[in-house]
Amino acid sequence: MPRTPVQAIGFLLGLWLAFALSPLVVKTAASEEPSNLASLESELLARVNRIRSDHHLVALVRRSDLDRVALAHSTDMAQRGYFSHHSPKGENVVDRLQQHGVTEMHLAAENLGKTTQSDPSAQIVTSWLRSPDHRANLLAPALNFTGIGIAQGADGSLIYTQVYILVPRSR
Repeated sequence: MPRTPVQAIGFLLGLWLAFALSPLVVKTAASEEPSNLASLESELLARVNRIRSDHHLVALVRRSDLDRVALAHSTDMAQRGYFSHHSPKGENVVDRLQQHGVTEMHLAAENLGKTTQSDPSAQIVTSWLRSPDHRANLLAPALNFTGIGIAQGADGSLIYTQVYILVPRSR
């Protein structure tokens, strides 16, 4: 116990410093809040639809059921430490869609991305445009609905999943 004012100030300063540096309080710069992830998802959709518009394609319509499928896959990859279109059990995007009750689609596709960059959505879209398979999904004229989910990995990286489907329009 401090016995003088100087000791008391030193004690309080040490206590404050210990608390400030505690792992319970410290946040890393890569840490993303859920609301920030939601804004990154919206930003990704805006970027993708801008590119589709530049190519005279219809904008993708975002659906909450597809968002749940995409987020579940990103979260699974983040928690289990893998990065693949196939889960460790061998499930692919169609399997995941069906497990979530999405059965009306005629086509399905999926893009994945992982980044630690400061402008993550821009970096992800740039990567997809450079990859022939990802670019083909992003610019597929037939696809009309999408879902997006972003999760943060243990290493601080952001793991993106974008699911695309075709649901024929009624005549």
